[in-house]
Amino acid sequence: MKASVTVLLFLSLFELNVSVYRYHIFVNETLSWQEAQQHCRKHFDDLSTVRSKDLKDLSYNSLIKENHFWIGVQRDRWMWSNGEPATINEWDTAQGSDPGENCAAIRKSTKKLHDYGCSGHLTFYCMTDLDLILETKTWDEALDYCIERNTTLASMNSSTIMDLAMNMAQNALTVNVWTGLRFLMAHWFWVNGDDLEYKAWSNEGEVQCPAMNQRCGALDRDRRVWNPQNCQERLNFFCSIRRR
Repeated sequence: MKASVTVLLFLSLFELNVSVYRYHIFVNETLSWQEAQQHCRKHFDDLSTVRSKDLKDLSYNSLIKENHFWIGVQRDRWMWSNGEPATINEWDTAQGSDPGENCAAIRKSTKKLHDYGCSGHLTFYCMTDLDLILETKTWDEALDYCIERNTTLASMNSSTIMDLAMNMAQNALTVNVWTGLRFLMAHWFWVNGDDLEYKAWSNEGEVQCPAMNQRCGALDRDRRVWNPQNCQERLNFFCSIRRR
């Protein structure tokens, strides 16, 4: 069954030369915590890491019909799915200490964290972080920039992320924006290792053997498609904060 998604936008950081957005994607499918984690890591970044003030916004989603839903908290001294310590302290009364329930869910009615058995099946939130970098660099320079900041050039491996990137690209200073799409060894691939099942090439289709100077992939914000571009062209670019 195809899961329906609802996207919530939280502005995490804004600086002069970078716009960093965290998107929380509600997946209306019931899975165990581990299955939800796998789903998020395949299609987005990870199960959602949130702040205390986000709990109300996540809970107000009218698509949530049950009283609990997963986010990325699990017990190993309470850690987020991405390995960071969970310093959030919004536990409901008498919660956070049950040794038999090693995952945490948000209780919709109280907007607080609850112990929950990891094998339970709940709907859940995934997250993805995108940085639109308003500097102009070649593809290789852009990749180096992202890596130096513990990120990588972003993949657009789902229609949801593609839509998010398109919205952000309206603020770019260049019509084409570098992504992590690269052509080497006779095939296109994402530099972060994501699969290339989802595709958004133009009507002409995927270029099977692009010219030697056209082997880097950019998002064309006007045509809403991917284009092979000259890797030496200087464009704005997307970094993706990969947390696993």
